[in-house]
Amino acid sequence: MKRREFIGEACRFAVLCSSPLLLSSLQSCEDVNNESNDDFININEDTLEFNLEQSPFDKLKVVGGSVATQGNSFDSNGILLFRQSESIILAFSRRCTHAGATLNAFSNGSSRCSSHGSEFNLSGEPTKGPASSKLDQYIVEIVSNIIKVSKS
Repeated sequence: MKRREFIGEACRFAVLCSSPLLLSSLQSCEDVNNESNDDFININEDTLEFNLEQSPFDKLKVVGGSVATQGNSFDSNGILLFRQSESIILAFSRRCTHAGATLNAFSNGSSRCSSHGSEFNLSGEPTKGPASSKLDQYIVEIVSNIIKVSKS
């Protein structure tokens, strides 16, 4: 085999072997829930409201459901929502406390930062670094199918 052929084969092999890793990296950068602010009933810097009957928030009708919103006037990084029980929905800022990157929706009780790998549990506490401080948590009120999230 000639040197040029060997290098070509080695490069093709390297690309083939690294494809799954590359695809998973690109996929983790995707915003899983790509809703617009039009999905909110009301939104301002102190509160936001949404309807559990509207997609994508209908995922929160089921215990264990999670939604991650886009940035908005309430929180520039967006919010993480998780249905913990029939009567409790948790809400946190999507802003990673390490470097301010945006967190992914909760999966298996954990939210991950795709920038540096920090992970947070359902209490908003970091379970894997480099983040070392807790996420900002918001107050949630559930009235029928309307969810109101507020800062105080």
